[in-house]
This record gives sequence, C-alpha cells and structure tokens, in this order.
Amino acid sequence: MMYNSIKFFLKTSYTDPSRISITCALTAVFILFQIADTHSQTTLGNNDGPYFFYENGGTKLVRVENGDIRSEVPVKSSFKVMTEDGEHQFEVKRHPLKTPSWNSPKSNKILVLSDPHGDFQSFYAILKAQKVIGNHYEWTFGKNNLVIIGDVFDRGKDVLPIFWLIYKLENEAEKAGGKVHFLLGNHEEMILRGNYKYTQDKYKMLADAIGKDYRDFWSLDTELGKWLQSKNTMEKIGDHLFVHAGLSHTMLDPQWTIPAVNDSVRFYLFQTKEERHKSRAGTFLFGSEGPLWYRGMVRQEEKYHPLSEADLEKILQIYSAKRIYLGHTIFPEVTSFYKGRVVAVNVNNEANRLGGKSRGLLIEGNKTSVIYDDVKKNKILAQ
Repeated sequence: MMYNSIKFFLKTSYTDPSRISITCALTAVFILFQIADTHSQTTLGNNDGPYFFYENGGTKLVRVENGDIRSEVPVKSSFKVMTEDGEHQFEVKRHPLKTPSWNSPKSNKILVLSDPHGDFQSFYAILKAQKVIGNHYEWTFGKNNLVIIGDVFDRGKDVLPIFWLIYKLENEAEKAGGKVHFLLGNHEEMILRGNYKYTQDKYKMLADAIGKDYRDFWSLDTELGKWLQSKNTMEKIGDHLFVHAGLSHTMLDPQWTIPAVNDSVRFYLFQTKEERHKSRAGTFLFGSEGPLWYRGMVRQEEKYHPLSEADLEKILQIYSAKRIYLGHTIFPEVTSFYKGRVVAVNVNNEANRLGGKSRGLLIEGNKTSVIYDDVKKNKILAQ
C-alpha cells in the first residue's frame, strides 16, 4: 500500500519548494523499496524443493517454482525435481527408508566422490561420464557401488536436486543389485544443528517465508530428514573404509566400533551444539578430533594434531581395513597419503570439471584409478 502510494505521489509534478523537498525524500524511500523488492525476488531463487512435511496426520509438499512458493497436498507418488537454472529435471518416487548396513561386500567397481556442495552440474557430469547414470538420470551402474563421502549441503544452489538424485539412485541401485552409499559430512551436522554460515540466501528466504527455521526442513517430520537420520558416518566395502573427515588417535578407544560411531552420531545429529556438549561422546564426535571434522590424516600442521604412522597402522588393524578414503579437506587433485593407505577425494568440483582435473576414484579389484570428466584421462592412483 505505502509502496504504491509513493509511486503515485512521485508521478505528480510540484513546484512548491516544500513539496520538492518531500518529493526528494520520497524518491529516496522509493528507491529503497525497489531495492528491497528486487532483493526479495532474487534471493528466493527460481527453483527449490520439493520438501515433504508430515504434519497433523497429513503430508504437505512445499517447493519454489519459477520464483513462486507453492504449497500443496501431493496426490501422486512421484514428483518433479528441477535445478535452480531449470537445465535439469527428473522424476522421483518416495520409497521406504531403512538404515543401511555399515559393512558391504566388494563389488566389481566402486566409484567414490565427495563434497558436491549444491553443485548439481558437476555432480551430474561425473556420474554421467563414468556411466553411473544414463540420459534420464537413471541408475546404469548395475551391481556396483557408488559412494558419496558427505557434504551435499551449503555453498551451491542445488542442494535439493542432489539429495533427491541420491535418494532416487539409492532405490534404483538396490533393485539392480548395486548400492549407493551416502555418508554424513560436517555440513550435514552443521545445518541440522542450525549453523547456516555457508548456506545460500534462497534457502533461508524460503524458511522465513513459510515461518520455519531452516533446520526444521530436515526434521524427523520430513521425508529427507528421516532419510538423513538413517545414514551412516562410517562404512566399509570389503577392506575399504570410508569416512568424511578422518580418524584421530581417539578412535583407538575400543568403544568406537563402526556401529557405535554410526548410532551415536544419529543420536546427537538433530541436537544443538549446546545439547551435544552435555556429553563426552557428543563433544568428541562433533568436535575437531571427531570423524566429521578431523583433518590430521591429511594435514601436518600441529594445530590439526596429525596422526602418526604407528597410529594409522593400529587404526587399519582395528577396523580390518586396507585403505581409508576421506572427503572434507580440499586439495587441487585427488591425493594419497601414508604411501597410498589414505586417499583424500575432495577437490573443487566445478573448477576441476572446467579445468579437466581429477574428480574422484574408481576402484576395480586391486586397481584404483583417479577419474575425470573425460574418461580417457582416467589413470592409476599414484601412491
């Protein structure tokens, strides 16, 4: 109302000095209204969602489509997912959720990626190039394994399309005899405790618009919240061990079996930082020495408390693992440490995609290759 009144006033010509002063003041206000109005339109984004909320005995679907918020009661089992720029679109069906096994047998191939951070184009491109998915975003990797070592949240504008694609492929892979493994990362735990330091404005704008805190979009009363709650922090495939950040010397404590870590992280996942710090386990698991944050396997600065060779040997023995695969700490290329017994997979996915650099790993029997968007460049991992 006020905005339109100012517009009307400014359309009228005045010669009285007092009215000229008023006109100047209102012009400034009008400009501020325009800036605010434009900002609200742009930060909400073009496309987001859908989010499924289970409330009051029913189901509500919320999405942003072409810049408008839509809320509806879903009538079909399938639903459309679209990227922010509208370039990618696919159908997903909700499916029953279950906690995955932490220990899986080896398959012929294991493709390993990490830290997609809302960059759908880069995530899609490497899956397509390595023949994990087909032209219709469908699983084509047969009885093989795909591992994503955490951190879909934050930085990018396509968090939901990545989560929904993983969710979709997980169901399709199981039907084909394969498996998709999504492990929790530190950015998952950050969002779920309400830390939005690296979160794009479009997500916070949507939460504000419907009167919710953004972490409520991922509560146990939502489809993706329940799905995230089911996920593990550590998993093994054969003698390959996967964890987001790293394993510190504290993991030598016999209480930290893989099932114990997974169950404990799930227990604390939706708690605030203050709530977690009420227990020693919560403080450790979500702290700098815990598996979601520890950098000492790949960084040698004293502040990271680097892991000794002797302690690495003990950790490998405790978990019956030949090699440990990590995300979290970013490197220019996929890089190995401790004579190839630890491999850091996290790279700048967009920069490496555009620059023709490494993007992840492909494990085939005893052979481990660094992978690229151009499969002809795939090469054996340097030890």
